[in-house]
Amino acid sequence: MSNLEYPTLLINHLVDNGANESIETIREKVQNGELFDYLANKYEDVEFKQFAVRKEAEKHLVDFFNTYEEGDFFGKYLVKNNGLNLVIAAFVGFSS
Repeated sequence: MSNLEYPTLLINHLVDNGANESIETIREKVQNGELFDYLANKYEDVEFKQFAVRKEAEKHLVDFFNTYEEGDFFGKYLVKNNGLNLVIAAFVGFSS
């Protein structure tokens, strides 16, 4: 089991409830170190502010977005519309 399973489930919950964020917004929030605060505030879910592996999740996402160009996301992860799905793909890719 990945230690990033819990943040993956938090994001999955948002998507299941219809949340949609552009890839550009997600990339910007990740690069500025504010993704989880942004999600906590926008979707009124404090779990994003206090889960145990938050620092590790943030570092993984920064590394992920520094590794791939935007055009690579669909080719590698089949994501082109919802940036939250890309976060899930990044975490799932980490665990394999």
